[in-house]
Amino acid sequence: MLAPRTAGAAVPPVRLEVEGCPSLDAKAVQRIFSADLGTTTTTEPGPDVTDVTITCEGNRVTVRVRDPISRKTVKRSFDPKSFGTQAESRIVAIAASELVLASWAELSANPAPMVPPEGPPPSESAVETARTFVRERSGADAPRAAPATPAPPTPPPPVKEPGDTEQPEALAGGQRDSERARRHEHSTPIVADRVTAIVSFRSFLNGEGTLWGGGARFGRERFGVVSWALDALVESGTMEKPDDQGVLQKHSATTTTVGASLCFYAKAGPATFRAGGGLRAGVLTLQDGPTPTIWGWPMLVASQTLRFRALVIDFSGEGGYVPSLNGAWASGQVGLGIAL
Repeated sequence: MLAPRTAGAAVPPVRLEVEGCPSLDAKAVQRIFSADLGTTTTTEPGPDVTDVTITCEGNRVTVRVRDPISRKTVKRSFDPKSFGTQAESRIVAIAASELVLASWAELSANPAPMVPPEGPPPSESAVETARTFVRERSGADAPRAAPATPAPPTPPPPVKEPGDTEQPEALAGGQRDSERARRHEHSTPIVADRVTAIVSFRSFLNGEGTLWGGGARFGRERFGVVSWALDALVESGTMEKPDDQGVLQKHSATTTTVGASLCFYAKAGPATFRAGGGLRAGVLTLQDGPTPTIWGWPMLVASQTLRFRALVIDFSGEGGYVPSLNGAWASGQVGLGIAL
C-alpha cells in the first residue's frame, strides 16, 4: 500500500475526476492518486484548486491537468494496457500524480517567466505552498548516497494543448515510482477470474426436442494467451427416441454433465473472445426408457465475455459428436456473474 511521500507538508488542493473509463476502478484511482501525492482530494472547485481530469477513448487514457497556480494546462495520453490489465488503475493514478508534480515544479524552475501566462494571478500563499511541497517531496525522494548507476530514462513529454506553456522535466522521485510499478506489473502473471451462474439449452440432433437448465461456471485467463473453464450443468426436457420397432416415443429426459475447456483468447475493450476445445461428460436419463446412458466426448467451444467493472456477462456455444448416442449435439449458454 502506498504512503504519503512528504510527512507534514501542506499540499495545494487538488480535485480529481474520472470520466468515461469503464475499464478503470475510479475509487482505486482516487485512492492511489491521493496516497502517491500525499493529500486527500477535494470535490469543490476553487481559484487555487488544481483540476485533474482522466478520460478514455478506445484503449487510450488521457490525463489532463488544469493548474491555476502555474496558470497552464498540460496533458498526457498513453495506453495503460501495455502494462497488463491488472495494472491500469495504478499506472493511471501514478501518471496523474507525476503530471501534477511536474506542473508545480515549474514554479521553482522558472519563477519569473519572460512571457507571463494568461489568467488571474494565484495567491502568494498558494504559490509558496506548491513550491514548498515540491522541494520537500524532491528531498524526501532523493537517495541518501549518490548512485553509481545512471539515472532512469526520462519518460516522453506530455502532449501540450494550444496555448500551453512548456512543461518541466518530470520529478526524479515520480520517475522511480513509475519504473518500479512497471517492473512489478511486468513480472506479475496476468490473471483474471470469473464466476457465473448459467442458463443453458442442449439438443441431441438425432432426437427431436431441446433440454433446458443451468448451472455454474468458473473461468480464468492467464498470461494474456490461455483461458480455461470448469462447469457443472443440469438440463431437462422432452426427447423423441425410436423404440425397438423403430417408432418414435416421447420421453422426459435429464442430463447431468461436467465440462472442461481450454481456449486461446483475445481482448478488445470490455469484451473477451475465446475459441478452443474441451471435454463434456455426463449421464442422460430417459424416464420410462432404457437404463441411463453415460456419455463423454471432445467438444468445440467458442465464447464471449463482456465485463463492466466487477459484473460479467458470458455468451458461449458448444458442439460435439457422441458415438454412444449415435449423433451430434449442440449447446448454448448465457451466464451472469462477477469478476474476482
